[in-house]
Amino acid sequence: MITSRQGGQGGLILGIFMIYGIGIDLVDIKRMGKVIDRWGTRFMNRVFTAKEINFCFQGSKLESSFALRFAAKEAFSKAVGLGMRKGIRWQDIEIVHNKRGRPDLNLTGKALSFCHAEGIISWYVSLSDDGDYGIAVVVLEKRATY
Repeated sequence: MITSRQGGQGGLILGIFMIYGIGIDLVDIKRMGKVIDRWGTRFMNRVFTAKEINFCFQGSKLESSFALRFAAKEAFSKAVGLGMRKGIRWQDIEIVHNKRGRPDLNLTGKALSFCHAEGIISWYVSLSDDGDYGIAVVVLEKRATY
């Protein structure tokens, strides 16, 4: 079976795919608010890109926006099976949105290098919040090898 996928970096990919990894993370939104209150820009600049920070401040749900991005970064680290090791920095994993508002990953640095080395060619991100919690799921795919 030949399928096509929109690759994580925007290119159309043909082939047979397999799941490389799945990551999920749940974040307490109020706790994220306390972290932001305590550490402020020091925390934000260490974990988030300028683009992510600007996005979060544009909306009405500041704590939730930061919590969801943090959860997605954690979910990605779980999907690759490394946690935040191998030199991958928080800012190497940027959460962006397409024109329709769908979340996506913009990987740079060691996160992107790791994906290339492992043959990871596409990914999916889902974010949701309800009440006090935010959740993110990341699914990574690679071309199947037989």
